[in-house]
Amino acid sequence: MNNIAFKQLELETLLEITNTLIEHEDVDDLLQDILIRTCGILDASCGFVLIEEKNSDLFVPKAVFNLDENVLSKIIFNKKRGFLNTLATQQEKHACIPIETNLLEKLEKSFALAAPITGKNQLLGSIIIFDKELRNGMSDFSVEDAAMLSAISVQASVAYNNTFLLDTLLESKRFNDNIMESIHTGVITTNLFGEIDYVNKTAVKIAHISAEECIGNHYQIVFEKDPELLILLEKVEQEIRVYSEQNFLIKVGHESVHVNLTISPLIDDLGEQIGTVIAMEDISYLDKIKSTFKKYVSKQIVDKILENEDLLNLGGQELTLTTLFTDIRGFTNMSERMDPIDVVKTLNEYFDLMIEVVFKYNGTLDKIIGDALMVIYGAPIYGHDDTKRALLTAIEMQKLLIDFNELRKEKGMDPIEIGIGINRGKAIAGNIGSKDQMNYTVIGDAVNLAARLCSNAGPGQILVSESVVSDVDASGLFDFQKLDAIKVKGKENEVQIYALSKCFCTPKVLEVYELVITEMLVNLSPTLYYHSISHTLDVFTSARKIALSEGIGEHDLELVMVAALFHDTGFLVQADGHEEISCQYAKDHLFHIGFTLPEIEIICGMIRATKIPQKPQNLLEEIIADADLDYLGRDDFFTIGDQLFNELKARNVVNDESVWDQIQIKFLENHRYFTSTAQTLRGEQKEKHLQIIKSKYS
Repeated sequence: MNNIAFKQLELETLLEITNTLIEHEDVDDLLQDILIRTCGILDASCGFVLIEEKNSDLFVPKAVFNLDENVLSKIIFNKKRGFLNTLATQQEKHACIPIETNLLEKLEKSFALAAPITGKNQLLGSIIIFDKELRNGMSDFSVEDAAMLSAISVQASVAYNNTFLLDTLLESKRFNDNIMESIHTGVITTNLFGEIDYVNKTAVKIAHISAEECIGNHYQIVFEKDPELLILLEKVEQEIRVYSEQNFLIKVGHESVHVNLTISPLIDDLGEQIGTVIAMEDISYLDKIKSTFKKYVSKQIVDKILENEDLLNLGGQELTLTTLFTDIRGFTNMSERMDPIDVVKTLNEYFDLMIEVVFKYNGTLDKIIGDALMVIYGAPIYGHDDTKRALLTAIEMQKLLIDFNELRKEKGMDPIEIGIGINRGKAIAGNIGSKDQMNYTVIGDAVNLAARLCSNAGPGQILVSESVVSDVDASGLFDFQKLDAIKVKGKENEVQIYALSKCFCTPKVLEVYELVITEMLVNLSPTLYYHSISHTLDVFTSARKIALSEGIGEHDLELVMVAALFHDTGFLVQADGHEEISCQYAKDHLFHIGFTLPEIEIICGMIRATKIPQKPQNLLEEIIADADLDYLGRDDFFTIGDQLFNELKARNVVNDESVWDQIQIKFLENHRYFTSTAQTLRGEQKEKHLQIIKSKYS
């Protein structure tokens, strides 16, 4: 096929896909159409489309063609590993790549090609196709096929983002007509010489240009008022790669407009560029609405209202949520010594720093009250880790103030110190006010208590309630110091309070924590009554306590905590040989998180040390081995033992309680703790448990 014919075919294909996919209003139909058309164009025998699950690193099949859906449903697709990780981190955002061999084997295929579906510089999904069909059998895909799939994925990304926006914004009747216009995609193409040879109606409308005046002219003439766009077009010509820009200001025609812009090269069968496709999505109107309102209310509230306009009604609902208050200590006296302009400047600098942390941990900024902040976690968007995120917000706020105050001292300015109060409980969340003026807020006794805790917190202190401690106690991440109960306004009885004293949450530990707990929440079998998330967090907490008691350093403590989190991840696959599976799972992730190969081997050594019979070779392995069986010498021994018995019954390993007792007797007689800490704390109680079981048969 000659260059012109190939270019014509590719152009017609892209235009057909663009014009067809833009008509879809349903995401599932769109994805199925993308897949069928892609397989047809590239003669693929089968394929599927993955889309990222909300608030997760997991991807799930949303469209399938000529593949066994039952087999696909059993495969875990995670953005942190495999081909999805490559797509998410590669420099060329729309480049196509092969997939790993083990996935091909599971699907019984020989060849594959994967392309990304992206939005806002993030990987949202992937198109995966298999086994090119030729007359003489199945074949691998060519370089030209990869180029075509890359171009298709660009248009698919635009169409998917458009359709997803449409799905979430159709309920917003007030802006319906304008939004319908904003999600259409404009397409402009050039030939090998840079001359524009196609402009669709949407591009005319978005860029305020005339198709007749553009076609036949070089892009440098048409876009002469937009040097930044010219630079991108020249880069595509020189580097032959896709460029995507979010919220790009187009300066063409009589006006300027913000668009999501994608510029991709057209490549012939010799790998030569024969033209360029410019795709633009008008986001100016919707972006203006969002950016305006986000200056006044939290991002989460704006997004929630755009998804559901019913939230604009007065009223509320009772929710269990976590509330955080911060307040600058001594600010009134400080402000009396400052000029009013300096007071405002200081507050703006301070709030800019603090609010960025709030949004980082997905908190909802309820209001600014003078020099105080009120932040809520759990409304309007609930999260299973609301309290944990509130505590991490408070910790980072206090840490950031250290550097902030160093800069203030260099300028001869007084430092800013804050107290923080956090409480968890039931409150009413909703719109309070009149039909013309309302505020989304939370009210209730639980909110008032958070404010009282903040009032009692000293400079640099984080005070929390008993409900906060209870909510995160099982996480093993935080230590609290119990303080004297205090009398607070509106409470008949004194309130027990705690000070946050320690967070065992280095960035690496937190990343591993989120990875493992999320994976277990989604994929761990419900019949694992003992080897559950609770057991992992129990070992995580016990390992930390033993490690600190044994006096190991911070670096080794981090390795112990990571090993504790990973030690039972093998149960995601199977019970037999789960230690080695856990090691492999750790190896698949830890290098990308930032651990060195020697550190990973140390972590794997600790995981292997939990295998029964335990044979630890060093102190770190002794710590994790003792933590894994810490319950043997605790008061909850019989409760946890029953969980293990039920799990073994579910696996048909043991069904008779007397047989189970004999197993426990033998195990307790042969078991020994290795660290002096565990021997001191758990040895005597473990022996008592052994005698109790034996007494049943004496």
